[in-house]
Amino acid sequence: MYHCNLCIYVVGEKKETLDILQEIEPLKHFKHEFISSAEPRELLTPKADLIIADLTGLNAQTALRALAYHMKEGAQLILILSKNQTEKVMEQAGDLEKVTDIWTAPVTAEELRFRFSRWQRLCKESKDYWQTRNYLDTTINSVEHMVWYKDKAGAHMKVNDFFCRTVGKTMEQIEGRGHYYIWNIKPDDYAKGEYICMESEFEVMDKKKTCVFDETIKIGNEMRKLKTYKSPLFDLDGSIMGTVGVALDVTELQMYEQMLIKNANTDALTGLCNRRYVYEYIEGLEEGQNHITVFGIDLDNFKSINDIYGHAEGDKALVLAARTLQECMPDGLISRIGGDEFEVIMLGERSAEEIEQTRSMIGAKLDEAFAGDSRLREITASVGAAHTDKGKENFDRLTGEADARMYREKEKKKKR
Repeated sequence: MYHCNLCIYVVGEKKETLDILQEIEPLKHFKHEFISSAEPRELLTPKADLIIADLTGLNAQTALRALAYHMKEGAQLILILSKNQTEKVMEQAGDLEKVTDIWTAPVTAEELRFRFSRWQRLCKESKDYWQTRNYLDTTINSVEHMVWYKDKAGAHMKVNDFFCRTVGKTMEQIEGRGHYYIWNIKPDDYAKGEYICMESEFEVMDKKKTCVFDETIKIGNEMRKLKTYKSPLFDLDGSIMGTVGVALDVTELQMYEQMLIKNANTDALTGLCNRRYVYEYIEGLEEGQNHITVFGIDLDNFKSINDIYGHAEGDKALVLAARTLQECMPDGLISRIGGDEFEVIMLGERSAEEIEQTRSMIGAKLDEAFAGDSRLREITASVGAAHTDKGKENFDRLTGEADARMYREKEKKKKR
């Protein structure tokens, strides 16, 4: 994908060196531009990406010093020297740092082609490496998730920008450091078992495959929920040399999911569960939970409150009924089925006498609560009850029986 235009500067008196190099085809993604001179030129040297300098007919020390001084940062310098020149040039320690390679003269045409072709391959490998690193860095730094690479001892060898921002440390501060330092965790706090990040790394290396974890980490003063994907990194010999991890902060997502679930299962006005949740609850009952008691509750004269005082007072009555049921039936599943109808579900074996006592108690508590409010005192509660010992398969029939008995009580009140 990359395109590399190389300026190759050929220094030396032998024109055939330039001719041979120009005949060699550039590799894929590369384009060559040649410039040349018999001696190093101050204006040409800074243009070159590669300098091939045949100094056999020149003062090697002087020429090297001139080339090293004027060549640009990142350029490569290859010298063609006689054996005697090489020994003298080796004394120029500072300038030698700029030298990529030394080819011993005389260099035949075949050797020149071989050496330049090998340099081409090495140059391409370095550019391929640059491209791969660029791909990796661009990818991991473009995502709003934490990415890290660790050695098998747990030291962070590389992380992305989002990781740095999350922990409030620079790449230099993080590189080579462990879990405790990066996350500002004291070993005593870690021992309490609130964090499992390091243990999961060991699990990944042991299983030698990608694993997914739900982890908790302390960021600043708050605990965050992470969904982490961790994979083993293999060394050249196939052994484990570390791990790579990606962490998604799902704290808000989990809170949002919980809110959606709550909203789907909860009556917005009273905070009680709704009919939908009741059926989920019954469906989730375990084997052996066969004894179920249902209390069906309806508010008498509720419509008149709405008609006389408005819906605000009606809502107040519903909230009062919900609060009263929660107080007198703390062990029951209390739901608002709809309108002014409520339902209480109790699990466990109960005698007919116990059920009747509970039914009467529910009605009395609700009547008492409404009687204490001057605008709601006309409201009373009709309560019906039904029990089964045959489990959840009979639930619809059970609720039907409780409702029927509740309506019979309501009719009795009207006649009175």
